Amino acid sequence: MSQDPFALLKAEVDLLGRLLGEAIWTLSGERFFALVEEVRALAKARRQGDEAAGEALLARVEGLSTEEAEALVRAFTHYFHLVNLAEERHRVRVNRLRAQAETLESPRPEGFLALAKALKERGLSLEEAEAHLNRLELLLTFTAHPTETRRRTLRHHLEALQRELEAGDRERLAARVALLYGTEEVRKARPTVEDEIKGGLYYLPTTLWEAVPRVVAGLEAALERVYGRRPRLKSPVRFRSWIGGDRDGNPFVTPEVTAFAGRYAREVARRRFLEALEDLVRDLSLAETRVPVPREVRERGEGVERFMGEPYRRYFAALYRALEREEATTEGLLAALKAAERGLREVGLGRVAEAFLDPLEARLSAFGLELAPLDLREESGRLLEAAAELLRVGGVHPDFLALPQEERERLLTEELKTARPLLPVGEAPEGEALRVALGALKAWRDKGAHVVSMTHHPEDLLAVFLLAREVGLYRPGRPLPFDVVPLFETLEDLRRAPGVLRRLLENPVFLAHARGRGGVEVMIGYSDSNKDAGFLMANLALYEAQEALSRVGEEVGLPVYFFHGRGTSTARGGGPAGRAIASLPPRSVGRRIRLTEQGEALADRYSHPDLAVRHLEQMLYHFALAALDPGQEPEARWREALAQAAEESTRRYRALLQEEGFFDFFEAFTPIREIGELPIASRPVYRRGRVRDIRDLRAIPWVMAWTQVRVLLPGWYGLSALEELPLDLLREMYRGWPFFASTLEAAAMALAKADMGVARLYLRLVPEPLRFFYRRLAEEHARTVALLEAIFQAPLLHNQRTLERQIRLRNPYVDPINIVQVELLRRYRAPGGKEDEALRRALLLSILGVAAGLRNAG
Repeated sequence: MSQDPFALLKAEVDLLGRLLGEAIWTLSGERFFALVEEVRALAKARRQGDEAAGEALLARVEGLSTEEAEALVRAFTHYFHLVNLAEERHRVRVNRLRAQAETLESPRPEGFLALAKALKERGLSLEEAEAHLNRLELLLTFTAHPTETRRRTLRHHLEALQRELEAGDRERLAARVALLYGTEEVRKARPTVEDEIKGGLYYLPTTLWEAVPRVVAGLEAALERVYGRRPRLKSPVRFRSWIGGDRDGNPFVTPEVTAFAGRYAREVARRRFLEALEDLVRDLSLAETRVPVPREVRERGEGVERFMGEPYRRYFAALYRALEREEATTEGLLAALKAAERGLREVGLGRVAEAFLDPLEARLSAFGLELAPLDLREESGRLLEAAAELLRVGGVHPDFLALPQEERERLLTEELKTARPLLPVGEAPEGEALRVALGALKAWRDKGAHVVSMTHHPEDLLAVFLLAREVGLYRPGRPLPFDVVPLFETLEDLRRAPGVLRRLLENPVFLAHARGRGGVEVMIGYSDSNKDAGFLMANLALYEAQEALSRVGEEVGLPVYFFHGRGTSTARGGGPAGRAIASLPPRSVGRRIRLTEQGEALADRYSHPDLAVRHLEQMLYHFALAALDPGQEPEARWREALAQAAEESTRRYRALLQEEGFFDFFEAFTPIREIGELPIASRPVYRRGRVRDIRDLRAIPWVMAWTQVRVLLPGWYGLSALEELPLDLLREMYRGWPFFASTLEAAAMALAKADMGVARLYLRLVPEPLRFFYRRLAEEHARTVALLEAIFQAPLLHNQRTLERQIRLRNPYVDPINIVQVELLRRYRAPGGKEDEALRRALLLSILGVAAGLRNAG
């Protein structure tokens, strides 16, 4: 490609912008088109320091009707959809150029060839490298998220736009942009969990279906280039889902919804595998008169009436029929594919096997017939409540919840020595907690793991065993057919986690289960720990908890596998996933690792097969090396210094949150209440109805609210406590400790995306006596930026130039949405505003528009 990729990007952005302008002119009229252009020009001038333009822009927005305000938000949001599309294409082009340019001597950073070279340089033979890669399990878990509520229709148009841009047909491109602009972006009603299931799994049978075989083939080809011989690898990537199984605080995730989630995923997978088998029936037209055929292939196809003399066609037709009748299993299909593959390779048709069968094998090992096995998640208190009812009606104990914790654990351990159920035959549960818990376990078909949020003590997990026994899933002394996963979220729980795990592994019930499962999976939560303790302490606490939990596993001789509850924002563990893996504590990365994938990250990473391949390639590069090499321990004095700074950071963070008036400032300054009231997601924003305390607010809306007003406070506040350490020491830690470097670079991203000038506009919504909080935040932001630049000895985004360019280009277009949002919030909060349906819709669109513009909103 001779043309400069950046020039191509600019040309495509300009073209799409012009076509959007034409659509606006056609569908909304010349007057509205002029309004959009006027606002765009004023916003750009304001960005360049023209105060008069800023005042004129505010006055113009104040005079808009609700319909004009909504249309303006829609126009700028559509612009971001198109810019995002162009940027994705640009990344694809750059990725392809870099892949073409790599050589064995100069492999692409974080790529498959670089990984293969690194494995050989570390002394692994091909057989050892193959065994190592075949042991790896990268489990990506898709979850629902309020900022990824775009309709599938909108995604369809954006995907079609990709194809039209590729084809270069301007007329069809213009038609598609007009269709996009004329389409409603979001549903009029609050999305149901069923909507979230369909939307959340969207990329699995589409772009990821294409990407997974390319990942496996890319790994194999890289090893062949380095070692001279091609190995056989299974997919190291597999998928899970929470959507439809995550009941923690979401009353709409009923047992019926859980059953639907399993059915839907399985049906989607079945359709895709039936299509693949149909293709094989069409393509493998090898005649038995020309090609020798294994007996297994010939015999299996004997019941098929068609394709006489073409045994491979008959063979795959028989497999198709078994899958159509739901008589096939993942394991059975994989074995059948391998048998056909052996037959082809034995007669010299290895290329046929590689081209036609290997991709299907890769998909089967990645997705299985379940597509993405479902996790269940429930809060520990609800599980204990359900267990208490069982124990009461079964005559074991009248008031289980009144017992001390140690006594609860002892009672459950003793009770689980028997296989007897406790609920009398024919008797339905009285309480909702027990009804939902048993109903979900019965409805749960393709089992992932059972995650226990807010895990505090061993009995929280033992309650799951008791409930599972009631539905016939537990037998004394044997493992459950799924992992039971403690989730440690708050600072206190993270610090207590090693003791809880040690106690669990001393418990005979859990120890037998863990041994039968081959280890223990432990989930650590980035969201709540950040909200609880602030950015710096949360990161350090997560790091130290992983170290300590890994040691507990080593003591018992069982591996501990971590499930990282990462979000898209830096406050929730966001940022480049591969580098985050590289910065994990030494010896904490085993052969299996789990990550959540959610929100705008799904579109950013998986909207195009090339982007999906590159994202998975980068993660696998770091994962494979971290699983092989335990890494170096940080220096003791670094740890001591960071611990000291983290304590001070938490003190500053909590002092802010607990200061009188801060919660009132937060509610007035940000759209937190509106995020809860508008139909953005199925899950309620607050844990327990309307509250007056940040502790009862869910972490995702907490982060999302600060992102909307362009402060991104959870991603950096309190970091200035590092100024108490010597600057030379901080620079030394930044250069030598990957975890510390990753933490600072994540904060730098949040600081760079923050814009205190835009945030200042929201002061219109805040009573005068509370406005001093904004001044404090602005001063802290400037102080933290200066500190990081001093540590880096470079600009804030010195090693994230692409992000720096994106922020610079996007800001003039995000600003108008924020300015309109301030006005809409003012009107919505006025008497009668909440009853105005047009106003509600416009405000919802402004929230999603800011998320589209910033891309990692929570």
